[in-house]
Amino acid sequence: MNEFDAPGRKTRNVAGAVSDEKLAVFGGKPVVPPGRVKPWPAAEERHGDALRRVVESGKYHRVNHPIVGDLEQSLARWAGKGQVRAVGSGTAAIHIVLDYFKERGEQVVTAALNWPGAVGPIKMCGLKPVFVDVDMNLAAIDQKAAVGAFGADVAAILITHLFGNNVAVPDGRTAARAQGIAVIDDICQSIGGARAIGGAHLDADALALSGNGAKHLGAGELGFVITEESDLIEHVDRVSLSSSSRSGARIFSPSSQGYNYRPNVFSASIAKLRLAEMDRQLQIRRDNCNVLWEMIGGLGGLFPLFDPSDCDHSMLNFSLRVEPELLGFAPGPAARNFIVEALHAEGVPVCVWLTKPVFEYLPDIRDDWKAAEFPNTVTLLDTMFYVSEIAPPNDGELMELYAEAFHKVWNALQRQGPKIALGVLPG
Repeated sequence: MNEFDAPGRKTRNVAGAVSDEKLAVFGGKPVVPPGRVKPWPAAEERHGDALRRVVESGKYHRVNHPIVGDLEQSLARWAGKGQVRAVGSGTAAIHIVLDYFKERGEQVVTAALNWPGAVGPIKMCGLKPVFVDVDMNLAAIDQKAAVGAFGADVAAILITHLFGNNVAVPDGRTAARAQGIAVIDDICQSIGGARAIGGAHLDADALALSGNGAKHLGAGELGFVITEESDLIEHVDRVSLSSSSRSGARIFSPSSQGYNYRPNVFSASIAKLRLAEMDRQLQIRRDNCNVLWEMIGGLGGLFPLFDPSDCDHSMLNFSLRVEPELLGFAPGPAARNFIVEALHAEGVPVCVWLTKPVFEYLPDIRDDWKAAEFPNTVTLLDTMFYVSEIAPPNDGELMELYAEAFHKVWNALQRQGPKIALGVLPG
């Protein structure tokens, strides 16, 4: 699918060649017209109607509005396993779950390629993070390294599913089970991890999910704990509803710790609408990524972080990486940085995620670890970026525009090499 012809765009041959156009970053005309991309969460009139119904009800607390309970039940049905409790955010969900399992040990094993909001709760619970490197083929925790870090002091392993990638790591789960280590999955960026993958659900003690506006539920500030452990469900209620019970009675629990991670009823009303069409949303995300990769997969030095054709992935965004040496660059972030700048100028919504291992963003622990200890993490942080707007209503036609911009940038790199990144030879 490297060849396409569409109105208003140049025809590309099978090799992906395009005419020598000046890159937009140097003053040329952008490929993607302004306003063509619809940014997620792609608000619709019906979302406003849902918010209006909450306002008109005059019930703004989860205790006196049924929308939160309805959403929890709907998510449990959609997931097909476990009980669900809504809380204030994905970070709150991780905090509550770690708080429940913290008596099992003093440490939590997790990946150095991670999000600060996922790792921060470890310290909040009085636990110590133990970081391990990632598997380059997964952009997720290296299960062999994780198992090597297991010991008597480990309370839990926190498995973070980034960018919509579902992370199975069966050997890591089995080893954790054998040693009584809790298995917690952060699926905040991968809602599909709540459902069966390859016929089976993840072997986990708890899942933490986010309803944040940038995530699949696109609802604002909202999170969920999904588990089969009834005692954990009771713990969620105890710490997230410290001054009211779910039944509406006034309960002040001395063991609540006052977290008050109550869910937002307005966000819940949006999330319930999203969930009703989640299967369609996920399919469009996957289709768009597959269409885009079919058109840019032949570009030298460009690779997906994980297989976009795997229908179990949630594809929060389309994550890619470059190999600088194959593009004539020295190792490091220079190639990625120029490509991101050039694609962004062409109108493609590309972003750099983080640029440092997660512990360097956390002042309390950043001096306890060195980036050099995690070579795969550093390599990915230097070379990866993502296309953000691959959700509906964006479609295959827009993916063609993205692809044309990729080819335009790669054509300039092929002709002029890394000198173009310095502006020596404007395209």
